[in-house]
Amino acid sequence: MTAGARSALRVTQIGNASQGAGGVASVVRTMNSWADPDLEVREWPTYWHGNRRRTLTSFVRTALRVVFAPTSSTDVWHFHLTQQGSFLREGLLLGIARRRGVHCTVLVHGSQFVAFVREHRRLAGRVLRWPSAVFVLTDPASDVLEPLGVPTIKVANAVPVDDEPSSDARSGFVFAGEVGLRKGADVLLEAWAAAQVTGHQLTVFGGLEPRFDLPAPLPDGVVVEGSVEPAEVLARLRTAVALVLPSRAEAMPMSILESMSLGTPVIGTDVGQVAEVIGDTGLVVPPADPLALGAAIRRIADSPDMARQLGRMARKRVQERYSTDAVKHTFVTYWTACVAGSHPPGTATSNPERGTQGNSA
Repeated sequence: MTAGARSALRVTQIGNASQGAGGVASVVRTMNSWADPDLEVREWPTYWHGNRRRTLTSFVRTALRVVFAPTSSTDVWHFHLTQQGSFLREGLLLGIARRRGVHCTVLVHGSQFVAFVREHRRLAGRVLRWPSAVFVLTDPASDVLEPLGVPTIKVANAVPVDDEPSSDARSGFVFAGEVGLRKGADVLLEAWAAAQVTGHQLTVFGGLEPRFDLPAPLPDGVVVEGSVEPAEVLARLRTAVALVLPSRAEAMPMSILESMSLGTPVIGTDVGQVAEVIGDTGLVVPPADPLALGAAIRRIADSPDMARQLGRMARKRVQERYSTDAVKHTFVTYWTACVAGSHPPGTATSNPERGTQGNSA
């Protein structure tokens, strides 16, 4: 593409592959959909969840691009960082990009990000002082970075909201995510057995967490589908009574936003930003409490009119606070400031409206 044909802004996402599993991949997919005549969006993947071979191949290919790809003044490289290996993998590439003078921004994800920063303050501070802007999803993430001299911009994850009406003929409950202790799969199965829900199934989507075993036999009504394509999960959510996500740790999980965008209410736990996102459009219970979770499941199952009302409220909440238009504006504003020279590469931006940009919750 010639310089004259280039869009005003080209954003390259570097991190999890959009076709992979997990919430970060879903964020990358959503950002890919933001492309318009004034914004070109592409991705250079470095990580495939659960697939070491594809991760290695993708990382090497992206590393070569980071070192040798031609750039222009309208390029922004947007990195997705979580914790642990991501700080070495994407952090290395971020350092190279900084030395090349490329405009860079970072969005930090990860349920264990705050704990990781507390244990690795020096590494986190060094890496996150390189980009022009650091976006965070939660107040604790912002708070843990402030003493390290890393200004942050609080944003929300975004989700597309289509115009197709949601189905009123709903049945069953859905769990979507890695099946293991962090997502509370053990709590969910105990709660489901205790709730003794009749006339509904619990469909479990997602691969098994390492060293986590499902009980045998499974409680009545539980169907484990394993890892499937994201479109299959969304199709099932569209007709479900509710999504159940009893996590012990989260940041801002995409699955609850996707569920709410389809008019499907969420039963979640009070971790990360889950309660803030759900608001009064679903039910929130303490983590690791199977009795409270079972009671919430039973309440939704026994009250179809309430479930439908909560679903309508959830969809409206997403449209107002977490839609693509609402969140995209914040990112594009900062990306445009980067290429305009308002925030030179290699220096962190200050955030004059911390906690308000892109998230009115």
